[in-house]
Amino acid sequence: MPDESNELPTSRIVRWVALALAIGFAVALYFRAGVRLAPLTTPPPSPSSPPSPPPAAPTPATAQPAN
Repeated sequence: MPDESNELPTSRIVRWVALALAIGFAVALYFRAGVRLAPLTTPPPSPSSPPSPPPAAPTPATAQPAN
């Protein structure tokens, strides 16, 4: 019967730590930016109408003859 040890090999510990860091990083990114993003299932916003042209500039006052 092979002698089994309860110790984890160093490479396996490093893999689990790297996996935990990757998951932690993804969770941190979600809470940093994900709460401001629209859900993936929402339909895209409809295109808005083009902006209306600016109002015409007022015409300068015409010179009135003095009385």
